[in-house]
Amino acid sequence: MNGYPATVPVRRRHRGRTILIIVIALIAVLVALDFGARAFAESKVASEIQDQGFPKKPDVSINGFPFLTQVASRDMKSIDISSTDVPVGPVTIHLINAKLDGVHINSSFNGATVDTLTGTAQITFGDLSNSLENEVGPLGSLGGAGLTLKPAGPDEVKASLDLLVTSGSATWKVAKLGGDKINIRLVSSNGLPSELLDSVKNITVPLTGLPLHLKIESVSVTPAGIVGVLGGQDVTFGG
Repeated sequence: MNGYPATVPVRRRHRGRTILIIVIALIAVLVALDFGARAFAESKVASEIQDQGFPKKPDVSINGFPFLTQVASRDMKSIDISSTDVPVGPVTIHLINAKLDGVHINSSFNGATVDTLTGTAQITFGDLSNSLENEVGPLGSLGGAGLTLKPAGPDEVKASLDLLVTSGSATWKVAKLGGDKINIRLVSSNGLPSELLDSVKNITVPLTGLPLHLKIESVSVTPAGIVGVLGGQDVTFGG
């Protein structure tokens, strides 16, 4: 027995391993290219979105794999964005999270149209308190009122006011008003001076300049603050 036939399977096995290694290496290169291109695109999209009302570049994550095929078709399935400390009118939004579904990139690759946007905006009680103190003039004239807010239900907040001459409390109902506004309406109070009651019965806080033309669809009170549900359709940015 000369052993020659046994060498053929060995060579085939070696050849098979070599081909497998080459295929794995090519896949690794393609995956690396895909992720590299995605990272570059996320930075570019973040810069374009920043121009739509964000004070700084938001965090951007482009969903879907592979990414390069989405680039070729100029259609992104969805993009997640988030940003903190976004000023809108007299209020600073602590956190905005949004999802862009159906992102169609223009032929110049410098802008896009988005089918739908959904998300949430969180306003802390501290930020809302600062806004209310600015909006309600008599608080300042009463000598540096300290206003503390906490949740009192799914649509109500409890306010404690510490004035130089007295202290009191109030319960406000929080609701979305027509347009991008929050309405804060007095439900009950205790110990508040009469000169202050009229100014805190019905307060409207405008949220002007929401990024990406987002609209407030509803608001609710949570332990973390006021949370607004956001929405938008057929939004164009960049270009």
